[in-house]
Parts: sequence; C-alpha cells; structure tokens
Amino acid sequence: MNSNFEFSKDYISFMENLQDNEINSENGYIELFPLEELEKINEEYETDKFVPNFIAIGTNGGGVGIFINKENNNIYSIPFIGMEESDAILLANSFSEFLYKFENNELEIF
Repeated sequence: MNSNFEFSKDYISFMENLQDNEINSENGYIELFPLEELEKINEEYETDKFVPNFIAIGTNGGGVGIFINKENNNIYSIPFIGMEESDAILLANSFSEFLYKFENNELEIF
C-alpha cells in the first residue's frame, strides 16, 4: 500500500473502537476489514495492480468492495470481480458520511 497515504481521523477512530466488524441496516450488510489486516487483504485482492488509487476497507458480502480513494478519502464501491477504477461508484465524501448514510438506510451497496 502507498506509505504516503493517511487514513482520515474519523475512519481510524471508528476502527480503533469497533467491537464487531459487521454493520447491518435495512439496506444490507457490510463487513469492515480490521486495520491490522488491511495490507494483507489489499495484497490478496491486488488493489495496487487493478485500482491503484484505492484501498479496500470492507465488503458488502456479495462481491462488492468498499474502498477509500487515496487522493481524497472519499468512499466508493467497486465490484471485486473485474475490479476497475472505471466501475467505482461514489458512496460518500467521508467515512462519517458513509456510516451515517448506511446506518440510516440512505445507501445501498451493490
């Protein structure tokens, strides 16, 4: 992963205090990858090769990844199969906004 990249403070704070990596809402389910496993998971998915401007931070459990854009910390969804930056869908402009929208059923990840 890009060693120059810094995760947003809201993401780091949330992940450090997270008890359960699964979050459910009426619109579905997401699993957030533990901070200590991010590098390994991103190596396995080959994100640097396929979507070099993104870091995978979670999944919807149905083949779609949740990613942070390295340039602006915006949150996107990208399918893991055929992973390409052109398939990225903006979900939120910050991690806090992403959580709020998901937990209040304003966001579906597909």
